[in-house]
Amino acid sequence: MSGAVQSDPVQLIQGYRSLPILGGYLILAGALAVNACRIIYVRYCARLKQNDWDRPHGHAQFLLFASLAGLSLGTTWYYMFAFFAHSYLNWAASQLLIDLANSQTGTLFKLELWLQNAKLFREAWETVIETRARFWWSGQIFLWTTGWSVFLGVMARRFKIPHAWAYMLLGQIVAISFAQNLFYATILVSRSQPPVKRGNRMAKNVVRDPVVAWSPSVYLEAIPVAISLIGTVLVPSVAHTKYFMLLLLIPHLLLFIPAILRPSRSWSRESQAQVGTEEGVLRRYVTGFKWYTAACVAIQAHSTFLVLQDNGLTMGAASLGSLARHLPSVIYEHPAVSSVSWDVIMCTATAIAWVVVNGGEPRKMLGQ
Repeated sequence: MSGAVQSDPVQLIQGYRSLPILGGYLILAGALAVNACRIIYVRYCARLKQNDWDRPHGHAQFLLFASLAGLSLGTTWYYMFAFFAHSYLNWAASQLLIDLANSQTGTLFKLELWLQNAKLFREAWETVIETRARFWWSGQIFLWTTGWSVFLGVMARRFKIPHAWAYMLLGQIVAISFAQNLFYATILVSRSQPPVKRGNRMAKNVVRDPVVAWSPSVYLEAIPVAISLIGTVLVPSVAHTKYFMLLLLIPHLLLFIPAILRPSRSWSRESQAQVGTEEGVLRRYVTGFKWYTAACVAIQAHSTFLVLQDNGLTMGAASLGSLARHLPSVIYEHPAVSSVSWDVIMCTATAIAWVVVNGGEPRKMLGQ
């Protein structure tokens, strides 16, 4: 760099700490993905061996969600790596204390120095909520994640899917849509043919698992969801303040709660006898998801109104048409925005696919 003031790297950096953190992050992401794929593989082999898919097109549906998982990972992380490159180039262009073109300045040193100064997590999230149009896209990922946390817990209990928290963590550090599709694929390979009925009764040797009729206290699910929705609405107003990371991280942590709720090991037969019916649990969650969907529609409608307001438009057919033409271009304003926006698009496509393969029936969508 012409005219750059060179400095001793030792004076600029106090040990390599950011590169190991990034490396650990990527290793953790890979380990979580491999673990999810391992569960899928074991159960997939069981379905093939026993040939007991619970529906005629079960195998094809599994391949659909496996393909969506690959597409989700490809789209979101193509732009994630583009964001890394964009951040590094911007940082490098601003450096005056060290000659980055000097062959004696090692690549690892430059990467470490960049990571220590960039604060990638904060930089990415402040970028994707920087304007109301960007938040129109990025805000939806909060909504998808919040609703999915409850669904994750319900279906993990029903199909005995271990370590449901790992899917939530995978979604938060890789992509929500990627984790969703792996989880849907896991559900499909966990479903076997229902027990054979004799007249109007199940076969006598079939033992119903009482856990599927268990549901946690409504407060344990509703409070994390409510706080996360409030945080979604408030987070743009605290960007670039000391409260931003706190408000961003609280929902990230709280949303593990609905996913990990299980009956305790001390759950006695007396407790099991007092548990509600499967039908009652189904009604509870169908009603809950309807209310949640209504809340999401209201939040997104408000976000749409704010974008219209920013562009000097009113709530009308012509204005909405103009907005519909404008919003796709927002996706490509910045690589971080592209990554989150494609995550939203893939979440939407995944949800539509889940509705379609289950015929739009709430009972089937919730695993009954």
